[in-house]
Amino acid sequence: MVLMNPNEPDTDEDQPEEEKMVDHETLLEMTADDIFADCEDDVVCIAEALEDLDPAMRDELLVSDHLNAYQTFYYYFRQIPEELIQERLILQPASALGEGVLVEEIDLYELVFTVHQRGPLMAVSDGEALLETFEGPHAYTRARAYAEDLI
Repeated sequence: MVLMNPNEPDTDEDQPEEEKMVDHETLLEMTADDIFADCEDDVVCIAEALEDLDPAMRDELLVSDHLNAYQTFYYYFRQIPEELIQERLILQPASALGEGVLVEEIDLYELVFTVHQRGPLMAVSDGEALLETFEGPHAYTRARAYAEDLI
């Protein structure tokens, strides 16, 4: 039996691995790793796993470097876009969504995806000026329809 001096503080070395405190970023990374271990690259599975998370954790992951913009796009819109759009979004980390990520160009108009106040936003621009914004789960469909009507 090992007796500990009650006047000495416990150290991390004395605690089992499960009880050690992990910092917030490590917790995000571990959560993302668990999701990818279960889902691999299956965006449907990833979206379902995100649904099961605590909302604060989910909101952080959706705009972090642990996901890509395509995984966040699918989570919010539940649509699988054309292959070129998928590839464009896969190449961008979800953290880029704070600034906005170009999703597609329809004629002279650009559709830009961003996450604003914990929700999806699609902006339509002519390359120089913002023409319209759409929010919510139908923002992508509505932004596409708007841009196509401008042609």
